[in-house]
Amino acid sequence: MEAKRQYRHQGLTICTLGGVEHGKTMLTAGIIKVVSRIGSAQTNPADFESQQPTHHSIGQQTYVSYKVVDYETSGRHYTHIDGLSHVENVKMLIGGSPAIRGAILVVSAVDGVTAEAEAEIRLASQVRIPTVVTFLNKAEKVKDPELIEICEMEIREVLTDCGYAEDESPIIVGDAEKAFNYKGQNLNSDHWKPIVDLIFAMNRCMPQPLNPLDLPLLMPIRKVIDNPKDTSTLYGEVVQGGLAVGHPVDVVGKGDRIRTRCVALRHSESEETKEDEVQVDAEMGWITSGQVVSQPKSIKSHIEFEASVYVMTQEECGTHIPLVGNDKPEIHLWTIDVTGHLHLPSEVAIVNPGEHATVQILLDVPMALAIGTRFEIKKMDVKIGIGVVTGIIE
Repeated sequence: MEAKRQYRHQGLTICTLGGVEHGKTMLTAGIIKVVSRIGSAQTNPADFESQQPTHHSIGQQTYVSYKVVDYETSGRHYTHIDGLSHVENVKMLIGGSPAIRGAILVVSAVDGVTAEAEAEIRLASQVRIPTVVTFLNKAEKVKDPELIEICEMEIREVLTDCGYAEDESPIIVGDAEKAFNYKGQNLNSDHWKPIVDLIFAMNRCMPQPLNPLDLPLLMPIRKVIDNPKDTSTLYGEVVQGGLAVGHPVDVVGKGDRIRTRCVALRHSESEETKEDEVQVDAEMGWITSGQVVSQPKSIKSHIEFEASVYVMTQEECGTHIPLVGNDKPEIHLWTIDVTGHLHLPSEVAIVNPGEHATVQILLDVPMALAIGTRFEIKKMDVKIGIGVVTGIIE
């Protein structure tokens, strides 16, 4: 068998969203088949369908299960994630790992937009996935063209309501199974043309990959050692951005913004710890764990925010603990636990394990927060959920 191609380009991670049995995996296999003709794919469609799932860690004892394939077309390299279920997609979007930057919404023309599909799109919008391209699948099974138009209108209404503009969120009509089973090689055939149109739409609409080094500096502080001569040594992992000696930095969280500068820097050489050591000008006691080192004016402290949360099942966390209104769980944010006062929407009485919801959280201590900040939810020192900040309440 030919060795897998080593892709040179930085990849864009995308995922498939949509209802159960709407054809997400079949569409992905169809894309692989067509891309093999107009680009290059890491695997073939049959191997992808029989692929054993990847179990990706998004925190201690929490995993997202999915199938994955890399392919390249028109100079763009995609890492395509296909979640095994609705719950896996929810965990992936909330947990933020792998970092999804675009999505293909798969909707069956027979069933239309399901409640699960709509929930996934709303969640994708909340976590700021910038692009959603839709494939209206199983069109061959619907004989009345008006029903196709009604389904397209329904999809467009949901996308618009979630903030996805029409010119940047095209809807492609086709049949993934028909494309997968096609034995010919004609890209303009009725079997393959919708897949080709989908690939072209992806190349046109999907964003460019993000390089973490190009993002504003962010380093959560795990430990602080105060030194003589008004300097402090901070230990933590630089999760994004770059830093050099002499650079001005802010230390944010748990109080006022501290403006200082980096006076010494040592990057970890160990793959196991990945901990960096940064020395800054600071008086004794100014800086504590749980704060973050950041690019000046790039992040602020807040105490109240809106979030999407997922409550883990007993299999995932070893216990069965729901979230209820006026709960006071510990919010593990950056490197410390902070008590949070949780408020559920009026129509939600309880969030059971295996479910997700939009909530409001009020922290006892102001912390560095931005839309997209991930956190864990703990009760009785046990991690019972994960969450992502979707809005700041001023």
